[in-house]
Amino acid sequence: MSYISFPENLMIIPGQAPVVGAAAAITSIPISLKNVQKLWAVVYINTVGTSAAVACVPQTDALVAFGSAAALVQAVPIWYNLNAANTDAWVRQTDAVNFSTTAASALHKMVVFEVDPSNLRTTATAASDDDCFRISLTAVAAGDYVSIFYIVLPRYISKSDTRTYITDAG
Repeated sequence: MSYISFPENLMIIPGQAPVVGAAAAITSIPISLKNVQKLWAVVYINTVGTSAAVACVPQTDALVAFGSAAALVQAVPIWYNLNAANTDAWVRQTDAVNFSTTAASALHKMVVFEVDPSNLRTTATAASDDDCFRISLTAVAAGDYVSIFYIVLPRYISKSDTRTYITDAG
């Protein structure tokens, strides 16, 4: 069994600092997946007395500047925890290109998207891969709290790695 140290072997990158919704869309910061073996995008939604479902829509582009924001073409593994404040039971969902939470109110909801960067393409027949990623949350009710963070398994694990994932450099 190999030794894994969370902060040394897996990078933790904030995608969206905790923010209160305003009945509008919220989009995470984009990251580059050029040097990423696997990405887990974790969405946290605290519905404070509302009952609105939230659509979580992963997007790709060729640049971190995100000019086109294409939706995923290939389905990815998704896990969901409807009430993370009271249970650590994750439920594997059907692979999909996006996910909408339930409309249950007053719950701490979490969604995890597992992304293999080699599967990101602008179209099913595209010759090149997109290598930048972000998540858009639609219909976040006013008063609901959301945050997003990324867990990155680097393609080349090194304790002295100086690569950055929030720019196209590297």
